Amino acid sequence: MSASEIRKQAMPNSEVDRVKSDEKIGILSYLSKLEGVGGTIKENPEDFLVEEITPEGIVLEIGKSQQFSPGTGEYVQFTVEKKNWDTMRAVKEIARACRVSHTRIKFAGTKDRRCVSAQRMSMWKVPISTLEKVRIKDMVLRDFCFSDEPVNLGMSKGNRFTIAIKGVPNDADSKVKKIVEELNGKTPNFFGAQRFGSRLNNHAIGKHLIKGQIKEAIMAYVCDTGGEPEEAAKARDELRRTEDFKAAFHSFPNYLGFEKSVLNHLAVKPADFVGALRVIPKKLRLMFVHSYQGYIFNMALSEYMKGGKTPKELPMVGYEIEMDDVTKNLLEKEGVEKGELKIPPMPEMSVPGEAREAFVEFKDFEIVGFNEGDVNLTVRFSLPPGAYATMLLRELMK
Repeated sequence: MSASEIRKQAMPNSEVDRVKSDEKIGILSYLSKLEGVGGTIKENPEDFLVEEITPEGIVLEIGKSQQFSPGTGEYVQFTVEKKNWDTMRAVKEIARACRVSHTRIKFAGTKDRRCVSAQRMSMWKVPISTLEKVRIKDMVLRDFCFSDEPVNLGMSKGNRFTIAIKGVPNDADSKVKKIVEELNGKTPNFFGAQRFGSRLNNHAIGKHLIKGQIKEAIMAYVCDTGGEPEEAAKARDELRRTEDFKAAFHSFPNYLGFEKSVLNHLAVKPADFVGALRVIPKKLRLMFVHSYQGYIFNMALSEYMKGGKTPKELPMVGYEIEMDDVTKNLLEKEGVEKGELKIPPMPEMSVPGEAREAFVEFKDFEIVGFNEGDVNLTVRFSLPPGAYATMLLRELMK
């Protein structure tokens, strides 16, 4: 039995699940060598606060209004505070409430569902009075102003996180302080589980698309199970067994809206998997390919960290970017060629590639609460855009 298998046997089930999830998305190494504090996160949305930091350095604090210049222009910028809403679904619901297309709404970055978050968005040619009347459960719109420009992807300085870690030992505060000191202000820039979807299979779908295996991609999208309620898993398993798309359309839960759209198409045209793929929103289709890029990046970074000599940057694989030997070898093992990341039949999913930092700085780390009786620890820190708070938490918790 290997050392890693022995370690898994000694872990609580929740920790074993976390390790298995990490391995599934290519995260295989730690930067810190010290023992973590264990524990759990996201038991409740209120345990995970995400406050966007504007380009001007303003922290969009939960429950607090901010003053923005009234401005002029065709865009209304506003703050959205939400609980248990991921960004994409929040955008669709806001657009529905305003009776306009969701394409009118722009934002700087996506936030996960299982949290309380505040972020800026913009809407084109919709009056402030219309937005002020929006009433959506667990969502508040505020701090309206006009602007000549929309809020675009990347238009933030990052996010401030306030996170409760529950079920830690009674010396967790001192352990965390030592780990933070060891990390010296940096943490691995792995792509977290959020990039890979609740079933941790977005990268597998992306690989099928890169290889031109459209039916396999669609079947993975609608049939793969994991991290969902039993009713969803049961419906997916039945579809895998029967390939009866019409029956699946009726058996799939309504909250699987995108999947049901695909099934509705296939119920009429059972062999038209390309058409079914086009039913999936463009951003989600591209996310599948981005997830595959993230998987290869995670694997390469893990390998470098094991060796102890990690470059400052690593490539996000694409049809143009130069790749290091480790990344090349990983792609070769995957059976993927660089040129396949240019997809002529679907150019919107082609990716030229780009560089990503191997490590990222975290700032303003503090322990804002520690209750020895309840063995709960609350930490706060800030990260730049595109960095995952769960990757720093992984170093602290292990």
